[in-house]
Amino acid sequence: MKLKSKICQSQPDWVCIPCGEKWGFWWTGGTYKGPQPHVATFHEGECGVCGNTRSVTEARDFGYLLSGWDL
Repeated sequence: MKLKSKICQSQPDWVCIPCGEKWGFWWTGGTYKGPQPHVATFHEGECGVCGNTRSVTEARDFGYLLSGWDL
């Protein structure tokens, strides 16, 4: 996958759904714009963005995170 220039090169290991929908490249205004069909595997863990314990998956499952997620 070719990364767009607005995608941050450093990514957290695990991302929760709310953070992925907010910072993910494939999400715009709460609407998914990524490839169809799309499958992701989740487990309970700590989100590398917000620090909450929730269902998390890899940043790639959101199209990677946009720059600014770590501010």
